[in-house]
Amino acid sequence: FAVVTMVGKGSNKSEVIGKTERIKNTLNPNWVKVFPIEYELGDPCTLVVSIFDEVKKRENKSMGSAVFDVGSVLGSRGNVKGKSLKKGGVIYAHLRESEGSGMLRLKMKATKLKNVEGFLKKSDPFFELSRRSDSAGGQTWDNVFRSNTVKDNLNPVWNDAVVEISTLCAGD
Repeated sequence: FAVVTMVGKGSNKSEVIGKTERIKNTLNPNWVKVFPIEYELGDPCTLVVSIFDEVKKRENKSMGSAVFDVGSVLGSRGNVKGKSLKKGGVIYAHLRESEGSGMLRLKMKATKLKNVEGFLKKSDPFFELSRRSDSAGGQTWDNVFRSNTVKDNLNPVWNDAVVEISTLCAGD
């Protein structure tokens, strides 16, 4: 998981903005958590992204961190900037202006899903919502929401999904 901290907005103290969801057993996580921040062009604002490996019953293991200047990321091609970690790997920050207001609430379920776990187990389904994004490399689809996982169920009913309209479609 990652922890995002904002430094320098208004004063020199730091504020933890939030934590991403945990993604197990991967060195290439694709987090979907969005962190809205207040930013005024020209004001110094720095984001620190710290990456951790979750360890049960012990302290989480730090995998590295990177510091991003918000103005620099917004001024880069596609509003994306990557930073190399000392312990290996790269963290990418993608910032975009938030437009629109309101919330979208979805209630989702599925029936008779195909079991892809094998003979003695059942699948653990989840769903994702994506938005089309024009980035430096052309049009891409970015995940903006990932549902809870429903364990061992081929007819899942997921918890309500609540997504900000600005996150999903920039108010369009």
